[in-house]
Amino acid sequence: MQLRPGVFSKTSGQGGFTLIELMIVVGIIGILVAIAAPNFARYQAKARQSEAKLALSAMYSSEKSFYSEYSSYISSMDGIGYQPEGSRRFYAVGWTAAHSGTITGYDGSYATGNWLAVNNTFSCSGGSVSSLGAQLSGDAQTFVVGATGCIREGETDFDTWNIDEIKEVQNNVIAL
Repeated sequence: MQLRPGVFSKTSGQGGFTLIELMIVVGIIGILVAIAAPNFARYQAKARQSEAKLALSAMYSSEKSFYSEYSSYISSMDGIGYQPEGSRRFYAVGWTAAHSGTITGYDGSYATGNWLAVNNTFSCSGGSVSSLGAQLSGDAQTFVVGATGCIREGETDFDTWNIDEIKEVQNNVIAL
């Protein structure tokens, strides 16, 4: 049997996929994506929460270091020598209000009470970050540092983490 030029035959050693086979593969890929997408969002949120935990851990260590030198805590990022890394952060970290008063022997800066989230493409609908850690106690012998952010697009609640001077970590969700 002789074929015209351009017409293919299975006997000529050339094979291919049928339309049905391609449709089955596309269907299977679609099912896998539908299963994986929610899990991906959950893992992405957990990774973003790691940012908050790392920031609070670093601030805890810095506060303890400051305390060992001055026998007092301070609500100043400059004072404890903390500066977050990276240009994209999903959490604001710091205190709601700076400690009023002076610390004996310390003559550095009392400024920079918090770092806001930078280049956060997500925002909680209807609100802005307003709940960081509490300010220092009156005698500056305790502290609570907070990290607050919105880690999923379109959410209405903030994800908030706090750490205190005894290294107690708390996670709260604050409704707007």
